[in-house]
Amino acid sequence: MIILESPDSVVPVSGRKTAIVTIIIGDHYISTWWRLCRVSWISYAAAFGYDMIVIACPLDTSSRAQARSPAWQKLLILSQPWADRYDRIVWLDSDIIIGPLAQDIVASSGPAEKVGLVIAGARSSSSERMAVLEQLHRGRFLPTAEHMLWDEEVKKHYRDHNVPERSVMGNTGVLVLSPAHHRDLFLHCYAGEDSGGRLYEQPLLSHEIFERDLAVELNARFNWGMQETLLLYVPEILRWKEQPQHLQEPILKMVYYLVRRELQNCYFLHFYGSMNLMATLTEEHVFGGGPLDLLLEAGAAKAEWDG
Repeated sequence: MIILESPDSVVPVSGRKTAIVTIIIGDHYISTWWRLCRVSWISYAAAFGYDMIVIACPLDTSSRAQARSPAWQKLLILSQPWADRYDRIVWLDSDIIIGPLAQDIVASSGPAEKVGLVIAGARSSSSERMAVLEQLHRGRFLPTAEHMLWDEEVKKHYRDHNVPERSVMGNTGVLVLSPAHHRDLFLHCYAGEDSGGRLYEQPLLSHEIFERDLAVELNARFNWGMQETLLLYVPEILRWKEQPQHLQEPILKMVYYLVRRELQNCYFLHFYGSMNLMATLTEEHVFGGGPLDLLLEAGAAKAEWDG
């Protein structure tokens, strides 16, 4: 693992042709990544022969850069002096835990000229997406609106970011890139204007990738959102302050169960939209055993009661 604490930090030459790269800025985010993600990333990189580069500083310190989210700075990674030595760079947002069954993402990403990504919403059926939107918006929709609802949600995100509408968007938290082929694309997007929308660079970068016909759609297990799981199966956790105290412990146990279960279902578990939850998780909550182990204590108590 290589940690860059300044843009001028030297990346040793390893001879490897693929690197995982992320940017983590701020003690809170570094602490969460170090506690929950580091070990799984190191294991994954070793399994498939990747370098791993953690950028722990801004790459651009201009007033313009400081005025917008650090998420935009992922668009600068391909123009760093060390990037040219790699054929492929795998960008991962820092709120991702890699599961034990994760496969080689580069092997699924097509030719180097293309950008490997997961389509936003691809992990869910259209009916599940409808249920997720009902939880997000606290509303109820007609069954016949199933497909129209998601299309409109995606188009609205583009509009909110002053980007031309499309009916599909990539989730740019996981990207398989080529410095040789995509550097100019990333710099073009970095020069774009920040509308202040909550998806930051994602709508603009998605638009440019699809407009240039660069996308290779990856299996959704490479960018499996924990937010959808929570909204479908334990939405109470997202409205924590509304929950009576006697229900809080059972709700948390269900959340820990689902985190462990989803790590077995997916390749990369992404906590977009639920970073506040991720920050409260401990190693024990995530890695302290299998999903069913969390039920053993309750089961033992029930057996004692039944006896």
